[in-house]
Amino acid sequence: MIEVEAKIKVSNPELFRKGIKKLAKFIGKENKIDSYYTLENARNYPGKSLRIRKRKGIYEINFKQRLSYIKGIHAKNEHEFTVKDITPFLDLIKEFGFKQWLIKEKISEVYKINNNFHIEINFVKHLGWFIEIEYLTDNKGISHARDKVLDVINKLGINSNDIVKEGYTRLLWISKSS
Repeated sequence: MIEVEAKIKVSNPELFRKGIKKLAKFIGKENKIDSYYTLENARNYPGKSLRIRKRKGIYEINFKQRLSYIKGIHAKNEHEFTVKDITPFLDLIKEFGFKQWLIKEKISEVYKINNNFHIEINFVKHLGWFIEIEYLTDNKGISHARDKVLDVINKLGINSNDIVKEGYTRLLWISKSS
């Protein structure tokens, strides 16, 4: 699956909730605690890592491969699978040299436009408030998905200067390094 996404830093999410509710249906709130692992030297920001998230009694393992960044919109090839017992998986990746390098905590309000298109209002611990607009598609639908994400950005009156190119992990890494 290809994730086509924009992330926008906001100081006051309340200014956008009403507009989001006009575009999408509120699904619920979620607390997400993500552990990131990498093979690379933990003193530098890694080029590649994997994420482990516990959700409803299972663990989601996720790896994203960057494809493009155009007009403030990322396209990433997203690989994900689940396991019920994380211990054997952690033993395996540690045996291959993976080390935990970062933990990210966020509280998400999830709004659904349709099955593959949603908006989240996120509070990320140590970073603040963000809006994420995400469309899931296949390789053929990236351009269409990017247009749909840009359309939501415009409908919400978001300034393109507020779009954040960096991912949460890089922003957390930068904040810890400074």
